[in-house]
Amino acid sequence: MHAGYLPVDPEHHRTLFFRHFASKHTSDKPRTVIWLNGGPGASSLVGAWTEIGPFRFQDENTIIENNGSWHLFVNLLFIDQPVGTGFSYIDNDSFIHELDEVVNHFVSFLDRYIEVFPELLQNDIYLAGESFAAQYIPYIAHEILAKRSNLKLRGLLIGNGWIDPVTIYELYLPFAVANNLVKINSVLYDIISSQVRIWLPEDRQFELSPIGHSPMAKVQGCVGE
Repeated sequence: MHAGYLPVDPEHHRTLFFRHFASKHTSDKPRTVIWLNGGPGASSLVGAWTEIGPFRFQDENTIIENNGSWHLFVNLLFIDQPVGTGFSYIDNDSFIHELDEVVNHFVSFLDRYIEVFPELLQNDIYLAGESFAAQYIPYIAHEILAKRSNLKLRGLLIGNGWIDPVTIYELYLPFAVANNLVKINSVLYDIISSQVRIWLPEDRQFELSPIGHSPMAKVQGCVGE
């Protein structure tokens, strides 16, 4: 296990933080999963400590092993990106706002990482993530395939991808009904349906709401028995 910082844009002192966990068991070939959380602005350590990493917090003073950790069979590399996310930092206010900047920084990070850990070149690589990482991953993969052919990119994994929110929100309720999570004409069905209609007006014109006050925040807070 190791962690550290690597510069991606010395001119603006932009630096990305990473944490690496080596595979516990030997497999037929070395594989590395590079994990990104979404947000934008969510630390990938969320994935490390609450999802696929080797440890869990049992309480504020106790760490336990995660028996379902992906590191049992693959190397895990968690990266806090874009700059300003998690432990990644910048010493001024020159944060980035475009996906092409995200891609440039990420590929720059990989170049620096390989200088320190050249064994990554011998690994099959998979880009994985969730939520808004669905925006990052395809762009990063395209850049790697186009300009970093020395990297053995073998696949992409996206969970609950934040790709097309309008379509996604329209499908939440039908999906819940089809899987017997919500019953038609129930109180919960009516609550969710009304909130989705508020969030998805017929003209598809939206106004941004303050954080925590959007109708979808209410939908996501709906629970049934």
